[in-house]
Amino acid sequence: MRLWAHEATRILGDRLIHNEDRMWMLTAVKDCVRAPFSSNFDTVFSHLDTDKNGKVETLNEFRGLLFGDIFTQFGMPERTYEEIKDKNQLQKAADDSLHQYNNLSDKPMNLVLFNYAIEHLLRVRRIVAQSGGHGLLVGVGGSGRQSITRLASLMGDFDTF
Repeated sequence: MRLWAHEATRILGDRLIHNEDRMWMLTAVKDCVRAPFSSNFDTVFSHLDTDKNGKVETLNEFRGLLFGDIFTQFGMPERTYEEIKDKNQLQKAADDSLHQYNNLSDKPMNLVLFNYAIEHLLRVRRIVAQSGGHGLLVGVGGSGRQSITRLASLMGDFDTF
């Protein structure tokens, strides 16, 4: 159910630009977990409850639902797509990937991978891994779109051109 919720959020939720629409998405995911699966959303997603009130009710809490293959080393043919619960381990894996990129690339990048940048890295990595995957990255100059894409591509053993 957590994987389904993550994928639904990536496919539809990432296209939403207003917080009201994102809250609608969270409510829709809650309803879908509750009705057909007969499960308690707050129990299934309890690890996302940052304020420890027994409920996952904010967008910031739900943003903590992350899946990816960032823990697999570069060059491995089989990449495990798994839920990421440990944010410290995620930060270390992202920093290690950037360090590896800088060692392999003729254009090293001096980046600070903060939480939001890592979330985007996981999103772009997911897009690049899909056959025919595509995305439109929108942002001001210098926001890191190209750098994150280069890092995500190398993590998946793709060449950028």
